[in-house]
Amino acid sequence: MKTIILMRHARSDWNEPYQSDHERSLNKRGRRDAPIMAKTCAEKGIIAELILVSDARRTQETWKLISPLFPNVKTFFTNELYLASSEKIIQIISQVDNLIDFVMIIGHNPGITETFYEISNVRIDNVPTAGIGFISCHTDDFKNITSSKNQLEYFVYPKML
Repeated sequence: MKTIILMRHARSDWNEPYQSDHERSLNKRGRRDAPIMAKTCAEKGIIAELILVSDARRTQETWKLISPLFPNVKTFFTNELYLASSEKIIQIISQVDNLIDFVMIIGHNPGITETFYEISNVRIDNVPTAGIGFISCHTDDFKNITSSKNQLEYFVYPKML
């Protein structure tokens, strides 16, 4: 059994009109919501073994705010996840070492929203900022995640709490 945790970065700040998209930081609400969502993950008892994070500033800041609740978890930042499509996200997940059972992706929309559908066949119209979903995959190999029987265990976002 493999578990995939998909998270959209927390709410970003749009007050710097000349700042590049890649360099946008979190706003006050985003800095408040990210730790709340990490606590929710911890309460559900699912702790990632590997966290893959887009290298955009807002995803890195989201990770920094949730990381105290995930001590000693291997974390990698990659430009491949910056605005990645669902196909790219699935490709990245399928390359995860099979010694890992719980992988977390912190990325962007629309890729994160589309990945929920591609992996769990559950249509979520839009994953809100800081939204997190946990998908159980009935396989022993991440390469099989699109063909295995998968189930969305739960989906939560800040306004639900």
